[in-house]
Amino acid sequence: MRHPETNKIQLIDFEYGGTNYAAFDIANHFNEHAGGTSVEENGVTDYSRFPDPKRQKGFCVEYVKTAKMLERMKSDLTESDVDEDEELGAEATDLMNEVQQFILVNHLYWGLWAINQAAEEGCEEFDYINYATNRFQRYYHDKAEWA
Repeated sequence: MRHPETNKIQLIDFEYGGTNYAAFDIANHFNEHAGGTSVEENGVTDYSRFPDPKRQKGFCVEYVKTAKMLERMKSDLTESDVDEDEELGAEATDLMNEVQQFILVNHLYWGLWAINQAAEEGCEEFDYINYATNRFQRYYHDKAEWA
């Protein structure tokens, strides 16, 4: 969609669009880096492409900055009313912690989705069972690593 006043373009996924926790959507964004959803990849994910902690932190900082900017636009707050550096870092860290928890949820969500797709559509065109297996395996890997 193009914003009528700023002409900035914002991509919206209408197929799976809906209200969700921001941390879930960010976790999904990070997990999407691993791929596995194209016909060519056929359910094989590559978590070497998963964003490293520095890149995740940068993303979360930018997300929090943008959220604060939008808040200011809707209120009488000015930039000087908010201690940007200290508050921004703390909020980004909190968001990263929440995202990490939702990464696990995200693996289960899409793993179960793939099982359902296999039952509904079969696996002739895409190996949903392979994709589900990879997501469940990554769930157990991440859970063990972060426990």
